[in-house]
Amino acid sequence: MPAIRRSGLTLVELLVGAVVLAVAVTALLGAFLGQLTMNEHARRLAWAANDASRVMEQVRRQNSGGACAAPSANPPAGFGSWDAWLADASASGGGGKSIEPAGDELVVVTPAGANPLTVTVAVCWRHRARILGECTGAGALAPSPGAGGNPLVTESPAMLATLVTCRR
Repeated sequence: MPAIRRSGLTLVELLVGAVVLAVAVTALLGAFLGQLTMNEHARRLAWAANDASRVMEQVRRQNSGGACAAPSANPPAGFGSWDAWLADASASGGGGKSIEPAGDELVVVTPAGANPLTVTVAVCWRHRARILGECTGAGALAPSPGAGGNPLVTESPAMLATLVTCRR
């Protein structure tokens, strides 16, 4: 009588294969979710850098022309802060903040010196209960007062600095 050949896999072989497949799928899923987080962070950083650039351009625009006697980093007339100017979507405002909701983004302009005036524009934002940048006070997005009552920003991923003087 010829021997009967049985083909197929044992239960142990199936379990080992299932464990290897589960580990591979878990690793791929973790890498995918990590990439999604990095993409969102990069998107928000680009938006924050764009907002910092818009504020810096407005500071430069205010310090050009014949009416400029001394360089200034004061917010435009009718606005209490640069953050309020940027959040205003009207024609006289900055066009609205890029990071939504607007309360999750803070723009701080720090002037220093006289002529030329050193101007630092920093944008800090909240992303998933984490605050990016050092525009914080007690763990919330709020400017910390520095010398002379000006907000103090120590570091931000989206921070620009330049010298400003009157341009004619």
